[in-house]
Amino acid sequence: MITSVIDICNMALDYCNVRNITSLEEETKQSKICARWYDTVRKSLLMNMNASFSIKRAVLPEVANYEPVYGYNKAFSLPSDCLQVLNLDSPLSDRYYQIEGNYLFCNEHSKDEKIKIRYIADIQDVTKFDSEFCDCLALKLAEKICLPLTEDEQKTNILKQYAQQKYGETSTKYGRDNRMIVINEPRFRHSKVFSHIRNFNYPAR
Repeated sequence: MITSVIDICNMALDYCNVRNITSLEEETKQSKICARWYDTVRKSLLMNMNASFSIKRAVLPEVANYEPVYGYNKAFSLPSDCLQVLNLDSPLSDRYYQIEGNYLFCNEHSKDEKIKIRYIADIQDVTKFDSEFCDCLALKLAEKICLPLTEDEQKTNILKQYAQQKYGETSTKYGRDNRMIVINEPRFRHSKVFSHIRNFNYPAR
């Protein structure tokens, strides 16, 4: 059972056929390289895969007495664990707005309107990961650390192929969990945020 970051790192080291570690603070090459790459790979997978366990919903609070320098007159705070906004379900869907940093900026907002979002959360607790994501994360981590640990290009290329295959299989699974629906293009024509989004999955009203 996977219960810690070290478990994920040791799975990656197993794929590389390299000795395991007991801590990321160890004075070993394996530990230092795992510590360097783990968080980067984890966040990248969360953002790119739309993992079901990482999707959350929130109602955004307005920031009191804060006004953007120009262009907008309202600011709303994004959740502190927000890695990427997937979609909005609010009256703002038909208006112009912009997401910059940790804020959503907009105009013409009534206090009675609730700005609701679905987003990818920065899930760090390994026990929240499903088994498919754990294996995918371990393989992608192994792909990154294999060459500096083993200097074996052939093994690194093989791991890259395995990681790509696992990534495709796991992405397909999450795609089934979060099915795409057809959205009228005019609803989103003003929002740059949605130009790269694959899964909208609006909640039923």
